Amino acid sequence: MLFRILDPQTKTNQFWRDFDRLNDELTRSILNDQFGSSSHFPPVNVYTKEDEALVTCLLPGMDTDQIDINVKDNMLSIHGKKKAEDLAEGTEVHRREIFHGEFHRTLELPFRVNQDQVSAKYVNGVLNIHLPRREEDKPKKVSINIG
Repeated sequence: MLFRILDPQTKTNQFWRDFDRLNDELTRSILNDQFGSSSHFPPVNVYTKEDEALVTCLLPGMDTDQIDINVKDNMLSIHGKKKAEDLAEGTEVHRREIFHGEFHRTLELPFRVNQDQVSAKYVNGVLNIHLPRREEDKPKKVSINIG
């Protein structure tokens, strides 16, 4: 028989990740109902290593001055506003699916971040944010004494 043991912190973290994901999906659904295709939640990936988290966010066609990144403790916020393209007078729009407008994503990270060492790079429409873990939040190896 296989037993699976999860500590309470792991269950709590999983609960909040699931809650954030459901909250994002619900908000996206409400915004899409109200504003149609003008609402936008850029897709993100979140990866973690022992020393840092890496967040990748797809934001094609934006300039860096249109993107704001804020970090506090273990919360990351990405906000932006993309201008609609200028259309020449007399242009008739048949289909307009490319996002323009304002977006906001808030993500809870699995640990607190050293805010002084956060860095971000934007290349070819992909925003990469490196979020180093605070020293006091890094896992500590505990030695076992004999005897």
